[in-house]
Amino acid sequence: MADPSLEICPDFARDLYARIRDDLVAATGAEPQAVIDRLIGTWTEGHQARVLKWNQQREEEARAEAEIEQAQAERVKEERLAKEAETEKEHLDSEKKKPKMNGFNATPTVGDAIAPHPSQYAIQKLNNFEYVELWYFSPNRCKEAMKTAQSITDDTFSLAKLDDQLTIHPALAFKASRAAIPDHDLPFSIFLRAKNSFLTHTSTAKWPQAHLDALALFYWHLKNHAIQDNSELGDMVILHYASRVRLDWHDHLKRNEGFNIRIINETLMQSINEEMWNCVRSRALNPVCPGQLDPLRTTSN
Repeated sequence: MADPSLEICPDFARDLYARIRDDLVAATGAEPQAVIDRLIGTWTEGHQARVLKWNQQREEEARAEAEIEQAQAERVKEERLAKEAETEKEHLDSEKKKPKMNGFNATPTVGDAIAPHPSQYAIQKLNNFEYVELWYFSPNRCKEAMKTAQSITDDTFSLAKLDDQLTIHPALAFKASRAAIPDHDLPFSIFLRAKNSFLTHTSTAKWPQAHLDALALFYWHLKNHAIQDNSELGDMVILHYASRVRLDWHDHLKRNEGFNIRIINETLMQSINEEMWNCVRSRALNPVCPGQLDPLRTTSN
């Protein structure tokens, strides 16, 4: 459709329109000039209506085109933002996978002494809040662990989950030692030193403070328990109590039935004392009877 604004009003006075004029004069009885004016007026009204409709259509088309362009621009913007977000996510994921090295304080130097460090197996147990024998934290075992860590040539590796990510470590780092012994078979002096190292490393492993406090008081109460003065087998009784109760504590924690380990069960303590004396008395009859027995799973109610 052509632009009606470009239309030119016909000259109705020309001979071309004479027949129309004559018919209108005959039909209406009007003067010829009045008929011409009427024809011009009718054409003008139609012309204005066509121009108005044309302009409305052009405006509607312009609005539709603008909406299409806006929608396209928004789609392009959304695609760009999505691509930028994906790129940022890939960057963050890549950063998470990179090994992290913490900063350091430029002022202090290394300490006058370096604390003994247990094996990676023991550290992994602590990081997983699992039971591990105190033997791994004894001075001699820590020295052996440091030597082993410096001389590992084994090319076998294992997968381990750390901070929700799978990491690869030497397989030896996650194998229990065949030489490990239960807590109740440790010499009492080694037991005391090992439990100190154990408590230090449980704190480093970020155990809950309530658990750390309970364990610290547990060992403090045992170290200072009166049974050591009242029984010739006091050290052995303490070792068995500590060994059995801590293992049982971990078992109960796994079942979400944890008890307060810091509270010493005197009934259980006396029961173990009697058990040790019975074993001593029976040695003459049964040389195989050990001084240390397998842990009993007994807890306070």
